[in-house]
Amino acid sequence: MTIQFLINDDGTPFKSPDIQTLRAALDSLGNNEREEYRNQNASAIARHDAVKFLIVSGPGTGKSHLFLSRIDYWFQKDQDASVVVTSFVRKLVADLQNDIESDERLTAEQKNRISVSTLHKFARSIVEKNHGTAEWRFSPHFRIIGQSWKEIVWGDVLAFHISVDGGVYTWQEFEKQLHDHCFEESDEWKVLKETYFRLCQFYNAAGFADLILHATKALAENSTLNEDAYFIVDEYQDFNLAEEALINQLADNPKGLLVVGDDEQVLYEELKSGKPTLIRNLYKNTDYVNGMLPFCSRSSHHITKTVDHFIQQLREAESIEKIYLPLTADTDEPKVQVIACATSATAVDYIKKFVQDNKAEVDERKTKLESGEAKDAFLLILTPAKKVKFFGQSKEEIERIVAEYQPENRYFSEDYYKVLSYYSLANNPRNNFTFRKVLYYEDISTARVHELIEIAMQKNQSFCEVNSDEIKNAQEKCNNIKTILENEGTATETKIEDIARLVSIADKARLKEDISQKSISQEEIAKIEHEEEEEAELEEIEVKKMGAVELITIVGSKGLSADHVVIIGFDNVNMSRVTKNAFYVAMARARNSLHILTALKSGGAEQAHDFLNQLPDNHTEYHSYKKSGRETNPLRGKQGFRSYLNNIISMSRRRR
Repeated sequence: MTIQFLINDDGTPFKSPDIQTLRAALDSLGNNEREEYRNQNASAIARHDAVKFLIVSGPGTGKSHLFLSRIDYWFQKDQDASVVVTSFVRKLVADLQNDIESDERLTAEQKNRISVSTLHKFARSIVEKNHGTAEWRFSPHFRIIGQSWKEIVWGDVLAFHISVDGGVYTWQEFEKQLHDHCFEESDEWKVLKETYFRLCQFYNAAGFADLILHATKALAENSTLNEDAYFIVDEYQDFNLAEEALINQLADNPKGLLVVGDDEQVLYEELKSGKPTLIRNLYKNTDYVNGMLPFCSRSSHHITKTVDHFIQQLREAESIEKIYLPLTADTDEPKVQVIACATSATAVDYIKKFVQDNKAEVDERKTKLESGEAKDAFLLILTPAKKVKFFGQSKEEIERIVAEYQPENRYFSEDYYKVLSYYSLANNPRNNFTFRKVLYYEDISTARVHELIEIAMQKNQSFCEVNSDEIKNAQEKCNNIKTILENEGTATETKIEDIARLVSIADKARLKEDISQKSISQEEIAKIEHEEEEEAELEEIEVKKMGAVELITIVGSKGLSADHVVIIGFDNVNMSRVTKNAFYVAMARARNSLHILTALKSGGAEQAHDFLNQLPDNHTEYHSYKKSGRETNPLRGKQGFRSYLNNIISMSRRRR
């Protein structure tokens, strides 16, 4: 039987009856036939002569391999091709860069003509080359306003307009306008917008959201900035309207454009105004040939079937219908484990036992991660809340389990970056944004900082040229800290004690570890500041370096995968704000096993989350777990699972 490839040459959406017929045909194939179809379908897409191609496919369906094949095809057609590959998630960018470096089909020269980065990093390079825009010029090497400094800068903006209600005109409301590339027309917002960009120019710094707008404007002003003709845009569903405008400007007249995404994986509607309508509209745009990758090669049979069943039960009418099937028809693989626990301590013990039972493999993964031989965690523990406070005292135990398998000093401490700012300013006193940070560390009031800003801007000066005691004292302190750090004959402990007499240090021992790992010196400072800015990019949803066992939020798991995944907080309280998209993505992180834990009494939890209703009976198993005896006992499906939890709650109430 010949099954047609998943390509619509006319650019029209796939029709539901056709999707259903193809799904049934593909699901009836054996393992070898599935793999053969997957390879041939992907090859047909990669070698298609369409200029614009859109792929809408589920998680783990082999998009990275498709990218490499598409790039190889472009180079075969055009030896002088230059390619830009961009995504939203930094981990995906790093993985794809590694794949390109190890690809044997591409020559060294071709690899040098492939640029892989996040859209923000690419935007920054454009703005840097253009020195901003005609309206808002930047000096070379402008800085990035990280997450922790956004509100402080916005406070500086509001200080220019004391009559404006800061409770109404918030940074969050303004950032949303930046994301949507659409600004409020009231007099108040107009003047705040003008002040924000003027202040950023004074600081020679930009936020990630406004960086996108600057890059779009710079490309429109200067077409020579765009030196590329072939583009791959990954995770398109995560981009917002401003980012879409940049992509459209960048790929205005491409020789090749491949866009990939999944409208049911939109996670960042609140964080950065990502909208599923963007990719849904593109799917209806007949300028693009439509295609799909139907087989998930990441997750095992039962995990893939569970993920697919779940999202189909909750699929919105306007969603893009997809085929999402396991690459293997191996029904002997472990089913998804749904576990009922009486308390959070019991749930943590379940995880602890899992790690202990697999200790040899966990230790091996830790070693391989440290040596660079592996890139993914052995176990991901996914939580609806970053701090895991709903586990009460038990959260310390889960943090201890994770800490045992973490890379050392994955993040630098706030003390380290504080000292870095003082040292950096001593080396470059005209850096107004670093000076603003030092004034913050010096506890100079917002009102006084505003006076200093006004003086500097009126006289067209830098902070360092303003004649004030606060400025002089800050500069003197910076120079003293520089002298301390550069004294090679002084022990690190002594340096830290000397610095602590000048500025407050919260954790001297940790600061010693940080400086021992990465000394603060003129040779290192540019690299360290760059790393600091890299960390600022989406720091709330990404980790820098993976450990063998990771505790991370459900939303933060995007772009990650692991041999095994445990999802905690699966209850009516703690997962109440987790969207169906986020849970869909979380389950799809697992390769070999998936465990979903409901722990009663965690933050007031009394029952499982309603997502339980959308889990398929054929691919899941239900168990209770007791800390005493450390054993699981089978329950009779969902009803048995619910009954077990209800009995525990009833018994608990009777004891009160």
